[in-house]
Amino acid sequence: MPIQVDVAQRRRTIAEATFAVAARGGIQAVTLRSVAQEMGTSTTAITNYLPTRADLLVNAVDEMGREWLEELEAIRGETRGVTALRRLMRAAVTWDADEYLRCAFWVTLLAEKGRDERIDAHLAAASDQVRTVIEEVVAEAGHPRPAVAADLLFLLAQGVFVSIVESPAAWPPPRVVAAADLAVDAVLGSG
Repeated sequence: MPIQVDVAQRRRTIAEATFAVAARGGIQAVTLRSVAQEMGTSTTAITNYLPTRADLLVNAVDEMGREWLEELEAIRGETRGVTALRRLMRAAVTWDADEYLRCAFWVTLLAEKGRDERIDAHLAAASDQVRTVIEEVVAEAGHPRPAVAADLLFLLAQGVFVSIVESPAAWPPPRVVAAADLAVDAVLGSG
């Protein structure tokens, strides 16, 4: 009887290994071989699902996007309006060791020269999806210009990515949460 494999779970496991390899050695260290070694398996176990390095990177980007959207949608499922917007922005900027690795991965991937066009497309799609959720929540909070307000809040969240990678000690979660709260207050006050 053939072994049943949960493909989505396998791709998540591969993404986690990709993040770990990139955290230790940078994006340039991410190869099929290094990710397989991180997982304690053969490269064939990777290439059955993701045949190229670009596929590895796209998979990791997609996993990050999926995680972020699930978190944001969970917030929307629990609350609406201003409360949802505040919680959503806090979630967007709060980080721990795992989130730091993802932010570092994202930032270093953005800086990689000669990226495969598919990677660019997936980076843009993940960002667009998150920004769209922010805009929807801003609109639900009653802002008359949700697109512009969402742009401001999205740019803050993206800036936090870069800031915590650049100097994590300078940007502990309480500091970035305070900035996110102030940004939400400013956006809602400017309505």
